[in-house]
Amino acid sequence: MSSNRLRTVQALLDGYSSLSVDKMIERLSNDFTHHVLPASLDMPLRNRDEFAHHAGQIFSIFESFHMVPLTMFEDDKQNMVVINARMEGILKNGAEWINECVMMVRLSRDGQQVVAIEEFVDSFKAMEMKKRHAPTLDVRSSDMAGSAKEVLFRNVALST
Repeated sequence: MSSNRLRTVQALLDGYSSLSVDKMIERLSNDFTHHVLPASLDMPLRNRDEFAHHAGQIFSIFESFHMVPLTMFEDDKQNMVVINARMEGILKNGAEWINECVMMVRLSRDGQQVVAIEEFVDSFKAMEMKKRHAPTLDVRSSDMAGSAKEVLFRNVALST
């Protein structure tokens, strides 16, 4: 029988695979935080609402998506589950997207809610996503275009 922590993490992974923001955030605590690593990617720490918004942007470019856990380790002392996962998807432009990540998921004492995720992503694939799949913005000012595109890349490109 699996623990509360493992059931909660499986529900989280199912939420990612559903491409539904509402389903993905069901198990997130109100004080949830998400951080994409490595730090060299310069991704912001996101709270629950910011993460939901970010996920919506990511989900919008996928036709289908599956978060497939390859290994999961449960740490009772730190109330954490560590996942090595393969991300498999089809983008709306028909391209296949395959990536992998390692997520360190910290849970509430009872194991029912996700309190924090630190997600290590494949930096090369993150930059590929940024380069190939970020939408083109129609902005008249070149300064504005650069700023808007950078914000969009930070929000869309990395975690899935």
